[in-house]
Amino acid sequence: MKKHEAMEINLKQQKVISDPLRTQIIQLLDEKPMTPKQTADRLNKNPGTIYYHIQQLFKHDILEIDHVSTNKGIVEKYYKSKATFFKSPREENEEFHSKSQVFLTMSEELLEAMNFDIQELFYEYGKKAMEETSNKKAYQCEFLVKEYEEVKIEKEEEGE
Repeated sequence: MKKHEAMEINLKQQKVISDPLRTQIIQLLDEKPMTPKQTADRLNKNPGTIYYHIQQLFKHDILEIDHVSTNKGIVEKYYKSKATFFKSPREENEEFHSKSQVFLTMSEELLEAMNFDIQELFYEYGKKAMEETSNKKAYQCEFLVKEYEEVKIEKEEEGE
C-alpha cells in the first residue's frame, strides 16, 4: 500500500479507529515505528493505557509490527500504522466514486488552515477540469468536517 493510499476497512475497524486517542496513536506511528512505552511517553499517557489501545489496533489490523529488538533482555515490539486514511465500508445501495475519512485531533487554527487549503485545492482542480476536453463526467465533490463526539470505548473487545 502506498504511503497515503486509503485503506479499506470494515465496520468493526471503523469503530476501533474512531476513538480520538487511537487516532493520535495511528498518526504518531505513521511518523515512525515505536514501542508502546515510547508512544505513551510522546503522548504523555499511561503506558498501560497506550499498550491496550495499541493491542486493539493491532488485533484489528490497523497497526503492524515493524520490527522486534531486545534491550537488556527485554523484547521490544515496534509498531507502525498501515495507513492514516481509511475508506469506510460501502452501503449496499450507496453509489459514490471515492470516499475516505480520517479522524484528527487539532486546534481551531489548524482546522481553519486546513479548510483554506481544501478550498484552494478544489479551485485548482476546477481550473484543471476546465482545461480538459474529452472523457469528462460530472462529479459532486464534498469536504465535510464535523466535531467528533468522544465515545467511551468500553471493553467490548474483550467479549469477542
